[in-house]
Amino acid sequence: MKKLINKLTILGVVIAVFSCVEAEDLATPNVAAPVLVVLEGNEFDAATGVAVAGSFYELDKSGILDRNIGIDSIPVSGLEVTVFMDQTNEIGTLTTDSQGKILFENPWSSLGLSEPSSGSQIRLEFAGTHNDIAFRKFHNVRVR
Repeated sequence: MKKLINKLTILGVVIAVFSCVEAEDLATPNVAAPVLVVLEGNEFDAATGVAVAGSFYELDKSGILDRNIGIDSIPVSGLEVTVFMDQTNEIGTLTTDSQGKILFENPWSSLGLSEPSSGSQIRLEFAGTHNDIAFRKFHNVRVR
């Protein structure tokens, strides 16, 4: 019994020593997005084309510990937003208004669907830079 206790003690010490490894830095730095992006509209008729509404907010977290204040959303005006398709094809650039809003409107043909059929889908990307930090938001649109 004493040998078993000694072996378990040694095993416990070995596990404790090797499990306490100092963590290395992340391979890619984890940076919080500088803006909150809210995109609306993902299904559109084949005849109408695409109309995605976007809102861009900066989050003020100074009142996060006060339950009466909380996190405040401040619209980001004058923000340049570039819209991409397939990560590299730039299809438009928009600037947010005083309420931090944009409206991206395009016919299906300009998005590569000359004859849109029900269920066809395209992945759009809304990208920009705010406070010297880049952001990118993906958004799928499909034909109804």
